[in-house]
Amino acid sequence: MKNIEQRVCGRRIYTFLVVCLVALMNLSGYASVKVHVQYLTTADGLSNNSVRYIYQDSKGFIWMSSLNGLNRYDGNSFRTFLPKNNGRISLADRRVKHLYEDNNGFLWISTSADRFSCYDLKKDCFVDFTGCGEHEDHYGYITILSDEVWLWGRGQGCRRIQYREGKFVSEVFNAKSGQLQSDNILFVLQDSGKRVWIGTDRGLYYWKDNALQCVDKSHYFQRAYRFKDKTCFITIEGEIWTADKKGRLAFAAKLPDVSSGMDLPGSLSVGNQWVIFTSKGSFVFDLESNALKPSPSEWNIPGGEVAVDNRGNYWVHNKTGKLYYIQSGTGVVKVFQLMLQEKVGYIDMERYHVVHDSRDILWISTYGNGLFTYDLRTDELRHFKADDSRSSLISSNALQYIMEDRSGSIWLSSEYTGVSHLKVVNEGAAQFYPEPVKYDTETHVNNVRMLAAATNGDIYLGTRDGKVYVYDAVLSCLKDKAVYGKNIYALCEDSTGVLWLGSRGDGLYAGDKKYTYRVDDVNSLAANEVFCMLRDSKGRMWIGTFGGGLDLAEPDGQGGYKFRHFLNEYYSQKRIRVLIEDKQGWIWAGTSDGIFVFRPEELLANPKAYHHYNWSNRSLLSNEVRHIMQDSKGNIWIAESGVGFCICTPGNDYGKLNFTHYGVANGLVNSMVQAFVEDTEGKVWITTEYGVSCFFPGSKTFENYFFSSDMLCNVYSESSALRLRDGRIIMGTNQGLTIVNPSQVESVQSIPSVTFTELKLNGISVSSDEPNSPLEYSLAYVRDIHLRYNQNSFGINFSTLDYSTTIPPKFSYKLEGYDKEWSIPSTLTFAAYKNLKPGIYNLHVKACNAAGQWGDKDTMLRIVIAPPFWRTTWAYLLYFLFIVFVFYTVYRIIRNMNDLRNKIKVEEQLTEYKLVFFTNISHEFRTPLTLIQAALEKMHRVGKIPKEMAYSVKVMDKSTQRMLRLINQLLEFRKMQNNKLALSLEETDVIAFLYEIYLSFKDAAESKKMDFRFIPSAASYKMFIDKGNLDKVIYNLLSNAFKYTPSGGKVDFSIQVDAAAHKLVIKVTDSGVGIPKEKRDQLFKRFMQSNFSGSSVGVGLHLTHELVNVHKGTITYDENPEGGSVFTVVLSTDTSVYEEKDFLIPNNVLLREEEMAQKHLSDMEERMVSGIGEDTGQDKEETQEEGLPVVPLNKRKLLIIEDDTDVREFLKEELSVYFEVMAEADGNAGLERAYSYDADLIICDVLMPGLSGFEVTGKLKSDFNTSHIPIILLTALNAPESHLEGVESGADAYITKPFSTKLLLARVFKLIEQRDKLREKFSSDLSMIRPVICTTDKDKEFTDKLTRIVEEQLDNPDFTVDDFASMMALGRTIFYRKVKGVTGYAPKEYLRVMRMKKAAELLLKTDATVAEVAYQVGINDPFYFSKCFKTQFGVSPSTYQKNKDGISQT
Repeated sequence: MKNIEQRVCGRRIYTFLVVCLVALMNLSGYASVKVHVQYLTTADGLSNNSVRYIYQDSKGFIWMSSLNGLNRYDGNSFRTFLPKNNGRISLADRRVKHLYEDNNGFLWISTSADRFSCYDLKKDCFVDFTGCGEHEDHYGYITILSDEVWLWGRGQGCRRIQYREGKFVSEVFNAKSGQLQSDNILFVLQDSGKRVWIGTDRGLYYWKDNALQCVDKSHYFQRAYRFKDKTCFITIEGEIWTADKKGRLAFAAKLPDVSSGMDLPGSLSVGNQWVIFTSKGSFVFDLESNALKPSPSEWNIPGGEVAVDNRGNYWVHNKTGKLYYIQSGTGVVKVFQLMLQEKVGYIDMERYHVVHDSRDILWISTYGNGLFTYDLRTDELRHFKADDSRSSLISSNALQYIMEDRSGSIWLSSEYTGVSHLKVVNEGAAQFYPEPVKYDTETHVNNVRMLAAATNGDIYLGTRDGKVYVYDAVLSCLKDKAVYGKNIYALCEDSTGVLWLGSRGDGLYAGDKKYTYRVDDVNSLAANEVFCMLRDSKGRMWIGTFGGGLDLAEPDGQGGYKFRHFLNEYYSQKRIRVLIEDKQGWIWAGTSDGIFVFRPEELLANPKAYHHYNWSNRSLLSNEVRHIMQDSKGNIWIAESGVGFCICTPGNDYGKLNFTHYGVANGLVNSMVQAFVEDTEGKVWITTEYGVSCFFPGSKTFENYFFSSDMLCNVYSESSALRLRDGRIIMGTNQGLTIVNPSQVESVQSIPSVTFTELKLNGISVSSDEPNSPLEYSLAYVRDIHLRYNQNSFGINFSTLDYSTTIPPKFSYKLEGYDKEWSIPSTLTFAAYKNLKPGIYNLHVKACNAAGQWGDKDTMLRIVIAPPFWRTTWAYLLYFLFIVFVFYTVYRIIRNMNDLRNKIKVEEQLTEYKLVFFTNISHEFRTPLTLIQAALEKMHRVGKIPKEMAYSVKVMDKSTQRMLRLINQLLEFRKMQNNKLALSLEETDVIAFLYEIYLSFKDAAESKKMDFRFIPSAASYKMFIDKGNLDKVIYNLLSNAFKYTPSGGKVDFSIQVDAAAHKLVIKVTDSGVGIPKEKRDQLFKRFMQSNFSGSSVGVGLHLTHELVNVHKGTITYDENPEGGSVFTVVLSTDTSVYEEKDFLIPNNVLLREEEMAQKHLSDMEERMVSGIGEDTGQDKEETQEEGLPVVPLNKRKLLIIEDDTDVREFLKEELSVYFEVMAEADGNAGLERAYSYDADLIICDVLMPGLSGFEVTGKLKSDFNTSHIPIILLTALNAPESHLEGVESGADAYITKPFSTKLLLARVFKLIEQRDKLREKFSSDLSMIRPVICTTDKDKEFTDKLTRIVEEQLDNPDFTVDDFASMMALGRTIFYRKVKGVTGYAPKEYLRVMRMKKAAELLLKTDATVAEVAYQVGINDPFYFSKCFKTQFGVSPSTYQKNKDGISQT
């Protein structure tokens, strides 16, 4: 984005009315040439106000040497150079004297310390001009030749310097080297033969062909002068020696009265004569005859010191206050007395500097008496001194130097007051004042408002103080002056020669008569403000009033005039400002509402016969028209106030005129156009409210001028412009007349070029000599710059280096590659950009001249912003190589990883297959374990076990439990692999729990004769633990301890309760083989094996570690000092470390299931024992032994679905004692059997071929015909999620394998008992509407419909079961089974129960008789009703009715 940050050198620009030495005419009314003065001081950036020397280099920069540094000025700002002590070459001394430029573009700077500095203008830095590091040597003078530079001094020897192939080389000549007899060099001069003469106080030498030749060793040579064919020398004794083309020295003459160098102040040449000034007089040496003679009187200037101006002419002064001007070609002398002789004594050193400018004006600066100018054409000398008046050109009389730049501006330096920059602003123009200029008055004595020319050529000039001046045709003399009460705005001469004058506010003067507006006279003047008048081609007088419209003066027959009125319909139409008649006889009236064009005859016949053009009809751009002019080609020029002007070329149809508009955008100096005037060459001069534009119709371009430094002289008046007979143009201003001679006005056709002057990076100016600078050369000399990526915010200053223009040039720029369009032209002299992206940009800058013309060519600077190193080509190549390497590495890694992943996948699959295999095996193990456990339970249940079998049964029981633990561990490991380990915390006496585990290992301890001790710190302690997890952890630790401890060893099982730390510490310490140190870091990793047991797969400790972690605890291993191992398990007793989901819900059915099952089983056994005698039991055993069918204890029907034959037969055998049992071998067969077999309860395995138990349960519960049947699921899957899946499928109970037969019987009897109790309650409880607690939504819907139909048909004695089934939309068989299954009653029984419940309700709530109630419930036989009622409720209906009060309360 662009960041415009203007640094404009502050300037105090003072504009003065100064009298330059050129007076254009010897008239009191004319003012001399105007000069615009610009002061430059330290306030503007100058380093010091005492400037000694001013120089313009080959590029156009202005250099100023001061007592405090060197300054470079580009027209906008200063750049200062000072000595620096930073290790780099810089300015030798801050007191700078003179400046010189050689042919190689080096600026040589002499200082007061007799040291020179050399500045490379192209590279913008100071350089070592010696080439050998001796640039600090002292030299006082310099001689610059075409191909070399000589530095020399008095007492310093000399040095010859050359610049070859981009390097400096130098050679020293002095007495020390033996090349010279003396180091006191008096001059170094090159003659026409390319010899370089070196004059010393001890001889004369010359250098030629790379050799130094000694010509004389005895004389003290003081001066030398070069002529065409000879070189002349003067010794300190006054001897004149000459040298010919071959360098041969010869004595010629001797000057009288010369004894030292002080007697030879200077010399000059005029033709073949050498004029030598001595302290006593002047002499002329003839080069041809070698004759010496006294000079003519005009050249006789004793003690004359000579200076040469820029034209080669001589200026001689001799401390008399006189300055002698001697022309080098003719020898003509002009003497100027510039100072009083007595005043010269007060000046330390008489100093004059002269410039012969391009206007043939000599500018002479003095030290102490100001500035003089001498016009060679008029022989007039002018003197300017510093004072407080407005006519002062200079701010100090102590001037030190004067210079003219290439554009013709004059630069004056002074002591202590800075620099004055003088610009002549009115070449070809002059100011004319009717009255003497008085700047302390506020009246409008010279404010010209009216200009007109009479038939005889006289010029009439009206000012805004009521005066009218009459001058001759060339403004050479004033003929007359009249004063009126009001300002005269218009003047016109009628056909009889009478002058008509229109005033603003005082009516019209026609000869000796006056006409004004009168209210009572319609033929009077329309208004007293007369702005314009016109005599048409037929002699008619038209008067334009400002507020009354247009009037036509017609004779009234009495020697006077009456007035007809036109264009007076509305306010803006009435304000007539200008009237003209074109070549076709049409009159154009400029008003405040545009222009009105009409043919006079038609308007007279019809007051509305005109054509109107204004802003509203889109013809003009402004309604206020201040001036109209027709040029020599017939074009009409119309001043559009505020927007410029337009040009119209009338044709035959005045109703369709076209207008071409011009404004400031086209180059016009100002949009407020006041008047037009055409010169003799067809150019149109346009005056505005500020400045003048000259329009070239051919090229349609403008040149703009400000002819005065006085602002009021550049403010022009309305309709006040006139061309004189001699071709000059006069224009009225607010301060007199501006008289322009178009032929003498310099045309501003040249378009200034743009020079880049300064580069700023991040707001800081940089030069080529600074470290890390992007510039190798000065910005003015380069065409491209290369910036680093962090130098992408920069500003570039530029200038035209044209110091003559008083109108600041306008610039427009465009950064190609960033800007889409050129910038809006402005006087800003810089372009700034921020945060540009790396790339190549071209900055184009162009400037326009004072005429507003833009050149076709612009100045371009190529700017290359390098990308950061990470975005370079090499970086991208490295990136590419790196990416290739990365891709290759990634490819290798991916390939290796894929190989490894495939191996891991194979391993995982193998592990998974192993785990699935072991899991399935564990499931398969549970089935025989179930049979073994059931058989063992049966052996314990049937009676006393023989003594010799007791131990074996006990071992079988323990082995069964151990195998069950191992299977459970394997399943836990499977859960761990799937990250499904979870806690089921319940509050338990942990000491008692652990003690039970301890007891299970007592037999093993006794068999191995080991010292096995249980060491608790407390007798009892309750905390929340997961009994299953903790059981596995402790069992594993103790198993390992016993396994790796030899017989006779020691195992300690200690429990430490740390109540303060909320910790439970469990330690298992053994005296076994221990763990090798190299294996300890892998102790709890999976499949770690011990060296002492190759068969160990290491799952136990890994599982133990994971279970402890799940329990929010830690397990560690320590070496037993006495040998063996110490495993320590630390569990937290603080319940806050666990999450809510880790706790089992209190009174959860899972927690209480086993207790309830045991309780129900005990109750069942008691009932069985009480209801069945010994004989029955004996008979049963005998029957079983004989293989005879067993008669069940009740008629309940059970369906068993189990794929394992042993388990199926075992269940069938066990349950056949109590129920009618039907068994099926898989899910599909079981599902079919359930549909056809009217089972009261179904026992189903989960894992079966075909349909699983979950799927069978879901299908049965979703089927209307079987949804009422309770189902018990049997499975080896003991995970909570498996249990949850069973419940969600609709199972009424879930029992895991291996299961206790007692538990299974308890669950069966419990479910049947619940149904029986609900049925009993339903039959006796009048409040129960639904017969049972329905387990599915379909059962609920069925019972609701069943109840509704019964209630509707309750009083219908003919309502049969078939009707009932029909109304339920069911077949008789299905209906029977469904009603039986849901309610426990056959449909007929259910209908009777419902009628009895309704009857009981009527007996309680009404006073109806028993017979009436019987009829109301659909029973026609009261006796049968009483029998049924008594069967259901135990009392007769009459008794029930009599005791209704008690029954109601119950």
